[in-house]
Amino acid sequence: MDKLQEVMALIFRLMPLIIFDPIYLLLFIILLFIIYNQYRRVYVLQQRMFRLHRSGPLKETLISLGYGLLGGIIASTLFVFLGFTFTGTGIIYIWFTALLLMLINPRFLCFSYAGGLISIIHLIFGVPKLSVPSIMSLVAILHLVESVLIFLNGHKNPMPIYIKDEKGQIVGGFSLQRFWPLPLIAVLASIELSTALEGAVAMPDWWPLLKPDLVIPAGFVLAYQLFPIFAGLGYSDLALSSTPEKKAVYSARNLFIYSIVLLLLTMLADKFSFLEIIPVLFAPLGHELVIYLGRQREKKKGSIFCNSDGVMVLDVYPNSPAEKMGLKAGDVILQVNDIEIESPEQLLSEMSPWLIDPTFMVKNVVEDTPKREIFFKGRVPPLGFIPAPLQNQAVYMVTKEGLLERLFKKWRGQKKE
Repeated sequence: MDKLQEVMALIFRLMPLIIFDPIYLLLFIILLFIIYNQYRRVYVLQQRMFRLHRSGPLKETLISLGYGLLGGIIASTLFVFLGFTFTGTGIIYIWFTALLLMLINPRFLCFSYAGGLISIIHLIFGVPKLSVPSIMSLVAILHLVESVLIFLNGHKNPMPIYIKDEKGQIVGGFSLQRFWPLPLIAVLASIELSTALEGAVAMPDWWPLLKPDLVIPAGFVLAYQLFPIFAGLGYSDLALSSTPEKKAVYSARNLFIYSIVLLLLTMLADKFSFLEIIPVLFAPLGHELVIYLGRQREKKKGSIFCNSDGVMVLDVYPNSPAEKMGLKAGDVILQVNDIEIESPEQLLSEMSPWLIDPTFMVKNVVEDTPKREIFFKGRVPPLGFIPAPLQNQAVYMVTKEGLLERLFKKWRGQKKE
C-alpha cells in the first residue's frame, strides 16, 4: 500500500503539468471552449422557448470544470491503482471513429460505440494493432466515472421542455444535459533497459491487473510511466416521469452497473483471449440497453408533467414570486383565494389586474403530498412560473427512438408476419 501511496503522490505532482505545459493548456482551453458552446446552445434555447435566464454558460462551464477535476482524480486513481494502461488502446483510432459516428447521431460520440467497432474490426481483420482489454478497460472506467458525475451533477440546471411523446400527447418534462472536461493521469507501458530504472517505484506483484502484450528482450524490463491526457464526458437525458434528481440517480445507477459488468468481462477476457468478443459486443449493446431501459421506464410510468385539474407548475423563474413562495415542479395550483382554478387562462383571469397578498391552495403530484396553503406578501401577477403544457400547445419537441427500440420493433413486425 505504501507503493501505491507513492504513485498517488506522483499523480498530484503531475496534475500541474496540464496548467503549465503550453500544449496541454491549449488542448484544455479548446475542450473548455467546446463545452462552453454546448452550454451556450442550451442557454439560448431556454431563452427562445421560455425567456428563462437561470444560469449563464460561463458559470455552467466553470461548475463543470470543478466536477471534471474531481472526475479526473477518480479516473486517474482507478487507472493507476488497478494498473490499466493506455498501451495498445489505439486512442487515435477511437477518437477518429467516434467523430465519424457523431455524423450519424451526436450521441454516438462515445467510446463505447467507437471502441467496440474498432475492436470488432481488429478481431476480424487483425488491424489495427491494439489491445482489446486495454480499450475495454478504458471504456469501462470512463463510464464508471461518468456515472459518479451524473449522480453528483447530472440533475443540475435542467431545461424545461414541451415534448410530443409516442402516443401523440404533448407533455412537459426536463432535458438534462451536462458536460465535463477530464484531465487524467494515465499509465503507459514501455520497454526500458533495466539499468535505467534506478529510483523507480517498485509496485506490488499483483500489479497491473491487465498485463500489456509486449515482448521483452533480454536485458530489458517492462516499465510504466505516468503522463497527463484529456477526456470529455457528456450526459444527455429526458426526465418526463420523475424529477430531474430522481432521473439522474436512476441513470447513474444503471450506468454504474454497466461499467462494473464491462470491467469484469474485460478482466475475464484478459485471462482467456477467446472471450474477447464478449466485452467487445457488450460495450455498445450494453450502452444501448442502458438507454433502452431508461426510455422504457419513461413509457411505462408516463409523464407526470401535464395539466389535468388545476394548473401544474413545470418550472419557476429565478427570483420570481413563485420561487419566493416555494412553488416547485409538480405543484398544482388548485385555488386562488378560495376560487377553484381549472386552466392557466382562468388563473390569469382571477389574478388580473392585480392581487394583493393572495393565498394559493396547492398539492404536489410528484411527491404525492397533501394539499397545502401558501401565501405571498405583495402584488401579483406575474407569478413567474412555466405551466405544464396543454394539448393545444403549438410549440413542442419530438422524441426519437433509440437503436434497440427500432430493432426490437422491426423484429416484432417480422415475427407477426
